[in-house]
Amino acid sequence: MKLQQLVDALDAQIIKGDILGAFETFAADDCVTLSNEADKTYSKAQKTEALRWFLNHVANTNRIERFAVQVLNDNTTDSQFVFDFTDHYGRPMVYNEVIRRTWNNGKVTEELYLMGHALEVVKPAAKKATATTAKKAAESAADKKPATKSAKTQTEKPAPAPAADDLTIVEGIGPKIAEILKAAGIATFAQLASSKPAAIKTILDAAGKKFQMHDPATWPKQAALARDGKTAQLAKLQGELKAGK
Repeated sequence: MKLQQLVDALDAQIIKGDILGAFETFAADDCVTLSNEADKTYSKAQKTEALRWFLNHVANTNRIERFAVQVLNDNTTDSQFVFDFTDHYGRPMVYNEVIRRTWNNGKVTEELYLMGHALEVVKPAAKKATATTAKKAAESAADKKPATKSAKTQTEKPAPAPAADDLTIVEGIGPKIAEILKAAGIATFAQLASSKPAAIKTILDAAGKKFQMHDPATWPKQAALARDGKTAQLAKLQGELKAGK
């Protein structure tokens, strides 16, 4: 089977929602996966465990779409995806990424996850006359456009607040504590990762006696791993914790 056919078959299985099955079918036993050098899995079994952990937090799969695909050389492909999930608390989990795969004998030996990247797919050139006509039409339309707001006015608009993350992914945080943290201005993994454990403890102490027993010492570290998409490292850390400690 040609490389284009292999990547199309793998991606088709992912688009159907069978992410775990697709990896198990096409990955080599010694497949390495990574989003950066600090976040790696070194075997199919290790990545499968991390995928199961992640998918357990998914309540609904809203959309999986492949926007583009490229065969870069004899053994490398790029696939651009958007993954749109909802967790068990109704919160969005949206990931835009390019998956770069290295192949050998019909199996994936490495997957590199390029978060926020997009492929530049070259489109066939249009006929010269058509292109010239389109350019003139665009220039004419631009001349007739009403004046837009000044750059200063546009930049004065406040930036939208970041979408809340599912903080209950952090071991030790339940739905009630997540609401308490959100009310205190900690609604995302990034915000929790940058918070000091002592400051989080102050928030918990102020929330009442039943929250004072919780120890948030590892919460920023867990949140940083979740923020960076380091699911394998997070799953390993949580396996060593008890109630977040």
